[in-house]
Amino acid sequence: MKSVDETIRDNLKLIESMAESDSTDKEIAEKLDISYSSFKRHKSQNSELKELMAQCKDKKNEQVEQSLFKCCNGYIYYEEVATKVKEEVLDEKTNIILVKEDVKVVKVKKYKAPDLASQKYWLNNKKKATWQEDPSKVLNDKKLTKLKEKEMAMKCE
Repeated sequence: MKSVDETIRDNLKLIESMAESDSTDKEIAEKLDISYSSFKRHKSQNSELKELMAQCKDKKNEQVEQSLFKCCNGYIYYEEVATKVKEEVLDEKTNIILVKEDVKVVKVKKYKAPDLASQKYWLNNKKKATWQEDPSKVLNDKKLTKLKEKEMAMKCE
């Protein structure tokens, strides 16, 4: 029977693909048929496994960041749309015009306009000093807390 170290070492590719597809540590441990606590312990002690898991998390974070950036600037995308198509057909036997309906799926080019909330979120996090809603809020809150503390101390005396 393989040790937990061997099991992890032999399954690094599987662990990587599961981590990239948002599997939890618990799900990965179950798939490897090892206990969750053993997996967590080895993850904290095994630098190769720790680095692999960190890289997977970084990849996901980069994907989200790229998506957020696209939302900030707007983008073009294609959407499949079902469209009803009517066609008039002449029935040669009865000389009656028949209407034939069909559904066709077509790709439609669309534009997603820049999203103000995404822009605000991006700037509030990437350029805090310039774009904070109230850059002195923290400082004001600290001053207010100190004043309240002094007031409470004076009441207690």
